[in-house]
Amino acid sequence: MGSTSIALVTGASNGIGRAVAERFAADLDYDRVALLDIDSAVEGRADSLDGASGHVLDLRDQEAVDDVVETLETEGRIDAVVNNAGVSAYYWLGDLDLEEWHRVLDTNLTGQYNVLHAVGPRMYEREHGYVVNVSSGAGQRGSASGGVHYSASKAGVLGLTKGTAKQLAPHVHVNAVVPGLVDTRLTADPDLWSEDELAAFTDDLPARRLGEPDEIARVIQYFCGDGAAYMTGSVVNVDGGGSIA
Repeated sequence: MGSTSIALVTGASNGIGRAVAERFAADLDYDRVALLDIDSAVEGRADSLDGASGHVLDLRDQEAVDDVVETLETEGRIDAVVNNAGVSAYYWLGDLDLEEWHRVLDTNLTGQYNVLHAVGPRMYEREHGYVVNVSSGAGQRGSASGGVHYSASKAGVLGLTKGTAKQLAPHVHVNAVVPGLVDTRLTADPDLWSEDELAAFTDDLPARRLGEPDEIARVIQYFCGDGAAYMTGSVVNVDGGGSIA
């Protein structure tokens, strides 16, 4: 293992994950950033960033995750993990079959577990590391646009965060960020949100607008530095006031 400090970001080809990767690529505290995504576009995203590598894999595949982590750890040490990858789809409960349930739960929750399972013990042994798990307001209040499986997966992320924060303490800091409605391709999906629904939602927000991916990325980056040295197991909403609306 070398002295190269690596930040690992999942779901890094677009949206919040891409914004996080761009911030880490310019962060002097980290030498490299590893972009992970099921979308092959992640390789092109990595090519556009200094010191970045792109890795195409399905986070539901524990062996594939282990292989990528093992490769990265031969090149340096993973000092920061951002578990951002996620999928969403609306299903009425009566139409939600087990295959769709597992697709969302296995991506949004088991995918985060797979990354933590591979990286967390290494961080613990080194007595250093930062982990940020990305949840959703759906995990706190239920989903307005996704199915109950999406809400369940994002609630599970909060439990995973608090449990691993206790197990990996005191030197590994594990926190969760809860973004509000952010201007990403999920928000633009007409199967999840119509224009009228988006307008009604933002009208009720204190911020009166959607969030930008970089506004979430800034908070995530903060959690991966010395400024958050006395924070672990925390859940921080970055939602334009949605949690108080």
